[in-house]
Amino acid sequence: MGQIKVVPRLKPLPYSSQDLQLELRKPILNKQAALESIEFYSNDDNPNNKRAFKYKPCRPNPAFTSMMYSTTDFPPFYCRLSYFDKSPGILVDENLTTATALQGWRSARANAVIREGTWYIEYRLIKSNDGESHVRFGVARREASLEAPVGFDGYGYGFRDKYGQTVHLSKQGSFLENDQFQTGDVVGLLISLPDMKTQRRLASQQVHQQTVGQPDTDIPVNEPVEFDIVRDQIPIKYKNQLYFEQYDYTASKEMEHLLNPVTVFGEKAVRDTVNFEPCKLPNSSITVYKNGKCCGVAFKDLNAFLPPASEQKQGKEVKGKIPETKDDGSLGYYPMISCYNHGIIQLNTTPNIVVPEDLKDAISNREIKLYSERYEERVLEEYVYDLVDEVTNEYLDDIERMSILQN
Repeated sequence: MGQIKVVPRLKPLPYSSQDLQLELRKPILNKQAALESIEFYSNDDNPNNKRAFKYKPCRPNPAFTSMMYSTTDFPPFYCRLSYFDKSPGILVDENLTTATALQGWRSARANAVIREGTWYIEYRLIKSNDGESHVRFGVARREASLEAPVGFDGYGYGFRDKYGQTVHLSKQGSFLENDQFQTGDVVGLLISLPDMKTQRRLASQQVHQQTVGQPDTDIPVNEPVEFDIVRDQIPIKYKNQLYFEQYDYTASKEMEHLLNPVTVFGEKAVRDTVNFEPCKLPNSSITVYKNGKCCGVAFKDLNAFLPPASEQKQGKEVKGKIPETKDDGSLGYYPMISCYNHGIIQLNTTPNIVVPEDLKDAISNREIKLYSERYEERVLEEYVYDLVDEVTNEYLDDIERMSILQN
């Protein structure tokens, strides 16, 4: 009988009886300001997503003999702004749907990702473009900077309230003709992404052609790459609350050069001679609606997000090959808001939206989904991922036991 190969992996520490009795409590909100009759808070007693790591609440699960913990969430239990995925300079209301910043541009992402299909997201501008205060809104990937407005880098697509311009890679483009976004406006974004089968086929071409950029789609892939959801996560305790800690996705050199196309040698900056072209998602777009009226398509061919288009610093590197990065299910586009100097914006995640007349049938027929529906889908996904992780790790435990007996 051949030697059994044991796969190295992180293993959780067993929980205590006290951990089982821990009450799941949401982060404490500390009041910081009151603007436009809205009270705004900061939250400081939970870990923030930074330094290439991200966090989410977990709990002991006696039904899991190997993983021992499963994913959970903090209230309120609906689509909203994230406790973890926001700049410390962003203040939120008690419902985590409305945000402001007291100075400078600061940003926050929502808590549920969009990976495929067509979704409608609604933003309400409460204090905006009044000569002092401004907001921006749009969608962005995990790698987008939270200390800059959405659209600052290649990971996000945003809109300026002033002049109604589009923003991507910090480049402003004209969009609303002789108009702009301002206080009182209700803005809807219709984001369309291809199905995951199409996206994985494209990612397979990237892997086979060893490029993080746009592959040659005419070259066939005889052996498609398997894209399983793989989550390297370990439970930790922070301020007497349990969290899963995971590797997060970080900005790549290619995407950084897309924003700033120079290479620095000592004190000398040399302009790049080769233009990098990110991999694009076919048939993807963002269409804008202002106060129920269609303003047109603002963006087409959004940047792809599946590995190798996204990467982790901890990705396994082999000389001459692109880094090995896993899809943990969190990759995709998130609604993102940005505030400046007391600007206030709300991410409306209720079903009570201003429905554009030309979208009513498609929404009714479920061809288009409201972003408010995404939360329940996300909870179900995490539940399935937890079960798969448990079964996988039980299998690996059996292999290790067999290896011990064999030796």
